[in-house]
Amino acid sequence: MEILKKQKKILTAFCFFLAFMFACTLISRAVYASKLPQVSVDTPRRMAIGHKVDAEGIVHQGREYAVNVLSGLRVRTVYAHVGDKVTTDTLLFEIDMEDLEEQVREKELAVKKLQLQIGDQEKNRALQEEKDELENIRAQEDYEKTAQEEQTKIDRAELEKKTRERDLKELENNPVQVTSEEQRKAAQEKYEAWAKEAEQLKSAMENAKKEWEAAQGKVKKLETGTAAGASGDAAPAGGGEVSASGDAASAKENGEDADSSQIDEAKTENGQDMENSGTLPAALADEAAIKEARDAESAAKDRYDQAKAAYDEYMKTPVAKPDYSAEDAARDAWEKEKRSLEDAANAAALDENDAKAAKEKAMENAGRNLEDSEAEKTSDSSLEINRLELSALQSELSAYRKVLEAEGKVFPEADGIVTRIQVNPGERVPDGAAVVYADLSSPMQFTVSLTKDQKKYVNQGDLAKLFLGNGKGEEYQVDYIAENEANPELYEARILLEEGVGTIGESGKFEVEAQSETFSCCIPLAALHEDANHRKFVYIVSERSGILGMELAAEAVYVKVLDQNDSYAAIEEGVIDGDTELILSSTEAIEDRDVVRYKE
Repeated sequence: MEILKKQKKILTAFCFFLAFMFACTLISRAVYASKLPQVSVDTPRRMAIGHKVDAEGIVHQGREYAVNVLSGLRVRTVYAHVGDKVTTDTLLFEIDMEDLEEQVREKELAVKKLQLQIGDQEKNRALQEEKDELENIRAQEDYEKTAQEEQTKIDRAELEKKTRERDLKELENNPVQVTSEEQRKAAQEKYEAWAKEAEQLKSAMENAKKEWEAAQGKVKKLETGTAAGASGDAAPAGGGEVSASGDAASAKENGEDADSSQIDEAKTENGQDMENSGTLPAALADEAAIKEARDAESAAKDRYDQAKAAYDEYMKTPVAKPDYSAEDAARDAWEKEKRSLEDAANAAALDENDAKAAKEKAMENAGRNLEDSEAEKTSDSSLEINRLELSALQSELSAYRKVLEAEGKVFPEADGIVTRIQVNPGERVPDGAAVVYADLSSPMQFTVSLTKDQKKYVNQGDLAKLFLGNGKGEEYQVDYIAENEANPELYEARILLEEGVGTIGESGKFEVEAQSETFSCCIPLAALHEDANHRKFVYIVSERSGILGMELAAEAVYVKVLDQNDSYAAIEEGVIDGDTELILSSTEAIEDRDVVRYKE
């Protein structure tokens, strides 16, 4: 029991400890969360960005008239002032009459001088034209004469060229017939083959002859040796043996064949003494050697006869060695004559070309002389200039006389308000308008200056709301818009007002509202921030794991702004989507990765 009570107490204490720790955790979380920045969030939406352009402008005159007076006249009195309302009877200013009359006299004198100069120039020009016409006629005659003479030279050169070409053509049509290289090569090969074969046959014949002569020498040598041996051995035995040997030797010397029958006969005539004496075996051996040598001599002679017969038979059909010197000489003579005719033809062609070139050059010179005679000898525009000056002086004199007839008084041509005066008493009238006045009967114009950013949303033809003075706004169409010439950073827009609307110098307010295209991702401008490098970014709410579990954190995400106004900005899709929570505001300054909580 005691053990159970003790365990129960321990379990109860542990439960109280866990409850205490949980309470501490809740308190710690509450304290930690109370110190976190509170943020308000919003999500992107699909919408169009609206733009409103506000600008101040002024009403200007619709049409202006200029009062132009001859420049250089001295002004005596100026009666009008800027802002004066004038009519056609209002005297604007007055010209000094004495100065005007003096200038009229000077103009008349200048007109008279020019008239005299023009008369002299016209007379001199007529004389010069007659002279130029005569030179032109002569140049034309020279041109025709040169053409005829040069053409004659060309005709002669052409005739010579045709003659040379005809001779060359006749020669070419009758060429020397020569054996072709292929035929020459074949004939040479045939001759060389025949000569080679003849040389081989001759060599074979000569070799056979040498062999035959060698065989004959051997036979003679054997016969001579046998005869000498037989004479030496038979002397002691008697004359009969000598006679037999002598007969045998004689037979050997005469080329007769001492065969075995002759030997037997010699044996019979001389008896059996030779056998008994021991000389018969040696004689038989010598005869056998002589017979063999004679057989070899006979075979060598047969070979020689055959070789000689083959050689003699082959030489009966000899092949002559090719000789083309005659036809080559004829061909060379023909080629030489051809070259000579070609040179003559080329020379004739060159002569023809030279004649044509000479004609071209001569005709060019003659043509230039003709052109010079036909062209203006001198570029003298003094007569025309004097005529123009006379016409201008006469017009000026007429204008001066009109001012003189008007007694130097200048009036406007229509009713209006003077906007600019360019003349002063005692000074001469400058170039350009002397007085400018606005036409009150024409509609007024409202002019306003726009910046480049404002110009993006205002184009010619757009509708604009215009507030003049304290009146209510009226819609007008933008009639004109262009870059300001004085300041390229600005644009000037104009609206033509209706007749009777507005007064010169009246201020007004210009308003234009424009809608952009519909963007899929638009955010409040409060959610958009810019860093030190002028890059745009937003803070979004993301979750991350913290010391107390999952926490909310502010994450900086860079975006590309497509369009914006003073309330919303359209950004490029892909970085964030329609479910992304954007931080619009925070109770404290936050940075990337800071832990935050939703505003309660």
